[in-house]
Amino acid sequence: MAAVVYSASAFAQSSSTPSHSIGPLAPIINSDSSTNNAQSPAKVYDTQRNCVAPGEERVELLSGIRPVGDAIVLNSLFLPTGGRTNVGMKAPFVDKTRYFAFIRTDDGKSLLLKRQDVSTRGANEGDDLVQRGLLSSDETLVTLNLDDSLARLWRGADLYLYTCATTGSPAHVSRLHVRLSSHRASLWITLAVLLSLYTFVAYLTRRTNHTLLSFIRSLDPIRLTVGPDGRASLSKLQVLFFSLIVFGLILLLALQTGNLTDISGTVVALLGINGIGATIAKGTDAKRLTISPENRAWLLRKGWITATAPDIDLTKARWSDLITTGQEFDVYRFQSFVFAIVVGFTMIAGGFTQLSAFTIPETILSIVGLSQAVYIGGKLVVPTETKDLNAALDDLRDREKKFRDAATSVKKAPVATLQEAITLAGPNAYDAFLDRARDVSALFTSQTNIAVASTALEPSFS
Repeated sequence: MAAVVYSASAFAQSSSTPSHSIGPLAPIINSDSSTNNAQSPAKVYDTQRNCVAPGEERVELLSGIRPVGDAIVLNSLFLPTGGRTNVGMKAPFVDKTRYFAFIRTDDGKSLLLKRQDVSTRGANEGDDLVQRGLLSSDETLVTLNLDDSLARLWRGADLYLYTCATTGSPAHVSRLHVRLSSHRASLWITLAVLLSLYTFVAYLTRRTNHTLLSFIRSLDPIRLTVGPDGRASLSKLQVLFFSLIVFGLILLLALQTGNLTDISGTVVALLGINGIGATIAKGTDAKRLTISPENRAWLLRKGWITATAPDIDLTKARWSDLITTGQEFDVYRFQSFVFAIVVGFTMIAGGFTQLSAFTIPETILSIVGLSQAVYIGGKLVVPTETKDLNAALDDLRDREKKFRDAATSVKKAPVATLQEAITLAGPNAYDAFLDRARDVSALFTSQTNIAVASTALEPSFS
């Protein structure tokens, strides 16, 4: 019994000793841990990385709790999408300062741009914002690569540009209300306007007795730019081609940016070369293809033509007329035609951003001008059927005068009627004149598509 009591007492003493030694250690350990936490430095964030994660825009940007940044500068209220566009910041450019962008539309849709879609650089004298005096060359230019998904038809939106601090939050936030201008929508509108304008021009130049089918056929650019001889005019087609391209690019720029642009000297030269070529070619054709005043007056008196100009036969125009002279292949026409296509598509590929600075090598521009000169020169040396018609009409007028003079010389007085003239001059002279008149009228009809009545073939005495 005494042994049991002794053992229990010894066990109690041995158990109480560890409890006293462990108790004081816990506060010492906790004290060391709190000291280490108080001395650890705050985390430093990389300012080159976006400090606003998806879903944090409302707190970090929209709430307005961050410091307001410098002013955003645009050359209009339109912010083009569907490509890269430059936005100015009224802040001195500091190397390694990076901007980030966020867009929120008026109807609540938003887009946080990826890091690679926003780049920052210093402005220079060649930038449009600097040339317009909206930005200094030592200030900041931010380039945005915007998708068309948010734009639609000039949808209103808030553009946020911000930099990040080392604390992991925006250092400064700038905001500007803009109108998002869709490249896709602007392009479709431009194409629709060009098509409508082209159709309207074709409608204005239609014939009075046109049908729906004939109007559709008149939309052919060859028929729309036909020359006075009824053949396709290369110069007029080139003027139309370049005019539509330049107008389309300027309209596209206005729809996307709300601005107009200068036209480079090369574009003006192209329009001028082809415009002058078309004007000279028209004057050359007028001299070559016009009936002489004497013959025209005679035809009016005879009733072969009317005072109003006859309609040009548009059905004679062919695409082959652009590269042929008569029935022969014309290498100079082909050269001018090919270079016009190449230059035109180069202008389209460059887009409206290159319209003010568009240039082509001087040698190519010289070739275009030389081709026009040779093309016009070829018109001067190529004989035409109108020359033969004028000669035939001169001969017929002379024969009529001789027949009339023969009858008058026999009578010694003016002849009153045709029958009297036939009796006085003789039926052989009359038949010879009538045969010649039929031949000339056939030539006249083949070139003018104007039928001559048989009664108009008789010699006149009034």
